Amino acid sequence: MSETLATPEEYRRRYFELKARAQSVNSSRPAASHAANPQTLPAALIEHEEEIPAGWYWTCRMIRGQSLRLVNDHATHGVAALFWNADDTSERFNPADSVKVQWTARLARGKLLLSDMGRVIASITDDTCGQHDCVAGASTRSSDARKYGVSPTRRNSHENFILAAAKHGMTVRDVGPCISFFVPVGTDEKGKLVWRDGTVKPGDYIDLRAEMDLIVALSNCPHPLSPAPDWSAEPVRAILWRSPQAAADDLCRTATEEAVRAFENTAGRP
Repeated sequence: MSETLATPEEYRRRYFELKARAQSVNSSRPAASHAANPQTLPAALIEHEEEIPAGWYWTCRMIRGQSLRLVNDHATHGVAALFWNADDTSERFNPADSVKVQWTARLARGKLLLSDMGRVIASITDDTCGQHDCVAGASTRSSDARKYGVSPTRRNSHENFILAAAKHGMTVRDVGPCISFFVPVGTDEKGKLVWRDGTVKPGDYIDLRAEMDLIVALSNCPHPLSPAPDWSAEPVRAILWRSPQAAADDLCRTATEEAVRAFENTAGRP
């Protein structure tokens, strides 16, 4: 017996029903007793700190439960990031699913970075910026050439990611869509992506807690939608630190029904 397919209008109605239910249920959930992380990290908690120069990349391994703080001291226009499961690099960060499953393109404190297998890559445990982009992607040689007319020797995020991946035995096929932190991209009344200048402040930071063992790659190159007339970036800091064990009512784990299911998918697996 053949199954009758729904019409596009029925799929659309179902989508908005699910969205409304998720937003209604999630808004009624009790708030978790989760305080912000220390603004200044105690030296005893810091395990490694490194400055990423303008135009360069940085890569590391994180163990489950460890946190990474990215500090944008100079309000530079974007830090692009990729994440892979260190035990199986075929599982990687999926920006589309992270946005879709959580019903928002605004990934900020309390939200999750999800993999392409419906599991939690990392939790955003603190965030002073709240402006991060999962849609427009990172810079490439061609995007920089069109925007700035720069020479081929000028570094870009796509090529930085290829170099970072190679350090861990991966190739260009492992370089997928990314998230760009400190990028205030929104949409105008016509749906066009626009840059909301003035919303990223010097000293803004974001804390990411690894929810599985990870390989991380960061690229400190200006975002393709940066309004700066010339290619420009400033150093940013990456700090690996020992975060406290997540409590039972941890904000990221309990804020939404979708988060609860994602952590259930992640529990007990590498």
